[in-house]
Amino acid sequence: MPIPKQQKKAEALQELVRTKPNLKGKMVYFFPTLDKYFEGVLMYEVKDKKAYVYSVKDNRKFDTFSKWIDYLGNRGYFKGRRSATATIFLEANPTSPSIASILSTSNSSYWKTSLLINTTDILSSIQEKVKPGGEFSGTAIRKISEGLELHFFKEEKSEKKLLILTKSGLYRYEVYVFDQIVKEKYLPFPTKEMKRTLDEIINFIRYVFSVSICYGQSTAGN
Repeated sequence: MPIPKQQKKAEALQELVRTKPNLKGKMVYFFPTLDKYFEGVLMYEVKDKKAYVYSVKDNRKFDTFSKWIDYLGNRGYFKGRRSATATIFLEANPTSPSIASILSTSNSSYWKTSLLINTTDILSSIQEKVKPGGEFSGTAIRKISEGLELHFFKEEKSEKKLLILTKSGLYRYEVYVFDQIVKEKYLPFPTKEMKRTLDEIINFIRYVFSVSICYGQSTAGN
């Protein structure tokens, strides 16, 4: 008799350690977003012959991957629901094979194909990057009613501004230089409303952050 899908999901941790005993004591990584992960350790208790995932974040252990993820979500570390086996990896890299692919239970390209992102996902993905020493250090970011607003500073003055605006699951950009909007033809990416992946949005932020501004650059006002 086939194992019910829900039961099979609950046994994923036990099955992984049973079929791959060399993974005992190894690190695993849960990615709630593409640019953020939580570390765990695969443990095996010989006495009760049971596997656990130890959560480094809060010094706790869980007997299923789903319980670990549910705990992190309930603590407010990320928003929404995630597929446990599809978002846990053996490497700190969300494009590497997931636990699901190792167990052959589902598609391994969870983050590559997912377009179901929101401004909270984007915000949580770059919060570490805007801190001192981060990739986007010195950038100010805030939520607005239509999406997100980012300010990029030079000599303590706002030189560039990026609006990431969302409507009905579509995203568009507005880029400003010295308060003048930049025409789309001067940008390397389309700014119109369209479906976008988290990677695409992060790459656009990276471009605006790093691009050098020359006085006299063409904008909608020039």
